[in-house]
Amino acid sequence: MDFLSDPWNLRVIGFSLFQAFLSALLSILVGFPGAWLLTHYDFPGQRWFRLLTYLPFILPSILVVLAMVLFYGNNGWINRGLMSLFGTDEAPVQFLYSLSGILIAHVFYNFPIAMKIIGDQWERISQQYLQAARSLGAGTTKRFLWITLPLLLPSIGSAFVLIFLLCMNSFAIILVLGGGLRYTTIEVLIYQLARIELDFSGAASLAFLQGGLSLIGMAILLRGRNRRVEQKSVAKSWLPEKLRNRSLKAWFGLCWILLVMIFALGPLSAIVLDSFRKFENGEWIYTLYWYDQLFSWRENNHFLSSLWNSLRIGLGSALISSLCGLGLVSLIAYKKGARRRFWEVLTLFPLALSTVVFGVAWFHFYQGNLAGTVPLIYVVMAMHALLTCPYWIRVVLPTLESIPRQWHMESKMLGKKSLEYGLRILWPWLRTTFLIAFFFSFSLSLGELNSTMMIADETVRTLPLEIYGAISGYRFSYASAVAVILLLLSVSTFIVVERSVRHFEL
Repeated sequence: MDFLSDPWNLRVIGFSLFQAFLSALLSILVGFPGAWLLTHYDFPGQRWFRLLTYLPFILPSILVVLAMVLFYGNNGWINRGLMSLFGTDEAPVQFLYSLSGILIAHVFYNFPIAMKIIGDQWERISQQYLQAARSLGAGTTKRFLWITLPLLLPSIGSAFVLIFLLCMNSFAIILVLGGGLRYTTIEVLIYQLARIELDFSGAASLAFLQGGLSLIGMAILLRGRNRRVEQKSVAKSWLPEKLRNRSLKAWFGLCWILLVMIFALGPLSAIVLDSFRKFENGEWIYTLYWYDQLFSWRENNHFLSSLWNSLRIGLGSALISSLCGLGLVSLIAYKKGARRRFWEVLTLFPLALSTVVFGVAWFHFYQGNLAGTVPLIYVVMAMHALLTCPYWIRVVLPTLESIPRQWHMESKMLGKKSLEYGLRILWPWLRTTFLIAFFFSFSLSLGELNSTMMIADETVRTLPLEIYGAISGYRFSYASAVAVILLLLSVSTFIVVERSVRHFEL
């Protein structure tokens, strides 16, 4: 562990933990009011608002980075508006390429996780506890501190740990918005050591440390998942009625809704608007020029090849994830105790690895064993499948475990073969969940950048790589046009999954 004796490495490790801690804390603070609001109130358009708040989490990280640059950057929409308002040539708001920019992007990306996890727990809290406390004279504050908050602590802790791990392993956001060496994290340093300096031993040491921290976090999540209240809450209040009654809580909820809509839609709207901008004859005009360039059949059209590669890789990796996940999820569902925990940790292990080192390792494996015999695109498919398979398992496992065990026993007693049992009983029960898991894996592969950047060459360009290259070349309008296409693909996939979930619930 010689790398721990290097003050620079220690500084990088310290900053990685610090920014992940702050990001997780701020995400909890932003998501907590949303969990409270969606648990206690109904209001017009609630379903669409819920979908809007969940949207940032399913977006590719490079798309979020571009949205932050276009909305909060020195020449972004906020600064352009303020400069026009105050008649100045200097950007009034300059915080993006710093710790503040990293935190804003991470909160934008992760507050829906906190809202979802805490909200699901909040809805399970029985109102009987609160009614009993009210009958004993406990006020609103005391009921919250003595009953509600202790019951929510396991979900708050789970959300915090999960977001902490995601932010500690963040790459694209740190790489672009970090603003220099001062804000280097473990993941970025691994990239620099492995890809630029070719110091694989140092990169491996950091990856080992990062993987260890991730495994500890996952162990905490697995231990805490069963500490949940499983009772239903009472009916929700109608928000417009509470607003008419001048309820301070209701007005606070309305203000939170408006702020979140600006926070979520503002950066995404900046991408859409910027995709129509072109600097021509000394001024900015709005035109369809970039979209004409994207879909024109011409030589060296990198967008069309990137789109084709992304779709192929996404569908191929989702199919591989489904086939591999089916076998692994069966192993987990029908085991108990230590054997079950072993298989759960094993299937989650790819999430603990640095995606940068993961990609570099796959690149060296390909160069040493498969180059010239297997096309690189199939290697990228397999790599994406390994990264998305844990998510596939987590989606399908609860549904598989909900199937009554006696069905299998009764099927055997009736002399039915395993194939017949699977087609007539398991498949009708699991097909909707399979669809959800498949498209979720496809969406994750579609936006994957970290590992792909380490292994892909010009023959395997993807949409995230195309956007990153355009950002690096300061071709923001072109990057925005490509990002809009990627956004449409991600949103369409999200809608398919959401509709499948609603159909399943009905």
